[in-house]
Amino acid sequence: MGGKKRPSISQLEKRVQKEQESKTSKQEGGGKPKLKVTGEGALTQTSVDVIYRELAKLPYATPYQVSSMFGIKVSEAKRVLRRLEEQGALKLLDANKRVKIYVPAKAAS
Repeated sequence: MGGKKRPSISQLEKRVQKEQESKTSKQEGGGKPKLKVTGEGALTQTSVDVIYRELAKLPYATPYQVSSMFGIKVSEAKRVLRRLEEQGALKLLDANKRVKIYVPAKAAS
């Protein structure tokens, strides 16, 4: 009797075109950078370098900001920021019990 209405040819063409556009945009690397993790679950030094290159462009950085930019846990973002501070790449601008705000070392001077 009834049943689901079949899409017209123009609707099918539009759907195929949208799928192809979404595939090409994903392949261009418009998303989050790929980060590599060691066996223990920590980020590799190359991943930390990638994070620093992105953070150097920003006026400040917080753990939540890093977490949302790179798709990692907030605790891992805190570890990365502490590690970059120890290396001298970032400086701690302000800290309280809940959040720490870091700035690139060049901007802090």
